[in-house]
Amino acid sequence: MFSSSSYDRLGGRGRGRGFYSAARRGSGQGQRSAAPGTPRSPSPPTGPVFTTIRYSELEADQASSSDARITGVEDVASYNWLKANEPTIITPGKPPKWTPTARPTKLPEDNPNGTYYRDPNAAYFPSYPMEPVVRSIFEARPDFNAQEVEVFGCGSTFGNLLRFARNVETEKPFRFLVEVVGETVFLIRRENSPKEVIADIRGYGHSFPEANTTWDADLQSSETHQRIIRYQLGHLNTIIRFEADGYFAENVPAKKTYSSPANREVNEDLLVSALAGNTISAHTPKNSNSLKLVQGQGPIPQSTVFDLKTRSIKRKHYDTTISDQIPRLWIRQIPFFVLAYHDNGLFRSEEVTVRNIKPDVARWESDNKGDVRKLVDLIEKIADVVKATAGRKLEVQYRYGHGLELREQVEGVASVLPNDLAAKWADQGNRAETTGVALENRSVDGAVDFEHESIEKGVALDEKSVDSLDDDEYDWDKKEDYTACSLESCNYCGHCSY
Repeated sequence: MFSSSSYDRLGGRGRGRGFYSAARRGSGQGQRSAAPGTPRSPSPPTGPVFTTIRYSELEADQASSSDARITGVEDVASYNWLKANEPTIITPGKPPKWTPTARPTKLPEDNPNGTYYRDPNAAYFPSYPMEPVVRSIFEARPDFNAQEVEVFGCGSTFGNLLRFARNVETEKPFRFLVEVVGETVFLIRRENSPKEVIADIRGYGHSFPEANTTWDADLQSSETHQRIIRYQLGHLNTIIRFEADGYFAENVPAKKTYSSPANREVNEDLLVSALAGNTISAHTPKNSNSLKLVQGQGPIPQSTVFDLKTRSIKRKHYDTTISDQIPRLWIRQIPFFVLAYHDNGLFRSEEVTVRNIKPDVARWESDNKGDVRKLVDLIEKIADVVKATAGRKLEVQYRYGHGLELREQVEGVASVLPNDLAAKWADQGNRAETTGVALENRSVDGAVDFEHESIEKGVALDEKSVDSLDDDEYDWDKKEDYTACSLESCNYCGHCSY
């Protein structure tokens, strides 16, 4: 089993991913060019306010101590977005593995003109960004009982709510959609447009992971790894989706016996063919608007996963990165944290540490029970309002000094899931497709035994890097008169209907 002390002095090679790296995989750096000076999309239109929740209204002592912690963590599913001519995921997926060397390495800065999507899921599949998540769940567990799930969100939406519950004042606004499907309240991340990007990137938040992690052979075309875990947040049965930076291969149990919907064998030549545009080896779910599913070779347990950040050596002695990251790691229940300091891009092994972060997360949870209770209360307040709303839909918008506004959704915004998948979710998943992923009648022993974005608060940095930014750091109130996105009738932001 992994010992954190054995990884205290590391260097690196290989290729992998960083905090916002969804657009830079593949050969070389995988960067996609972005036109300099491209204006940001305008904020989507808003509906009238139903009600406003203020921090002073949140209850810290409304429940027992069991409501002030996360329990029963389990992995549900995972997937990777792949480079392909059509939206394609491989499920189950894998993050890149940690592949370091001990030599000092001078790395180039991140490409400031690269395209770094704020929300890869929306960028790759704008019509229904949550569809790949739910499809992956039913591929992993056809009999999944969706009616047990009370709240379904992502690391970004939960991070924003946690900041509000902790009264972390910020002038940065955020928005997300809320919709009830069956018995589940979905919280859907919402950017200005599906292809909203982070501009003016500096630092080494991409180049360092690229040099220190490596995709497995069957995942060389991966863009990003997404994980779906379930746990009890107090008394709320909760599902969270988030992006993972990597995993430690030596931590994966040897000869683990996995179960899957069917025995399948992945042929790498077929996978390459599918990614080149021949989708014969991929399964297209019914009414999925061309989302392709490719069968993966097996999952990676949450106990092996890490989060990664880079920082300048100049701020090491007063650095608060670890303490700042604890709340977001608590939401994602990630057990390891890699922190790499550099001297103008030179990374030395003695300045790269791997830390078992679980004790730190447990202490934070114990010390912040009141805030955790407030988070649970906040989610319940939102759930009560949306369930009492006609259509069982609303939008949440935070504006500095205005509290948390619960608004009517504007016309033209698509539902969280396509009709067939929403019906399947509302019917406990009993109508899940049995055919799974057809791979030219080949089969393999798949694997679905799982065990397991926005900085919690800003830190003054001497470099602006994508892994140092809050994922909501842009102006929702810009009203420029230009098209919100380049997609025709994407139904993502509501502009298409105006």
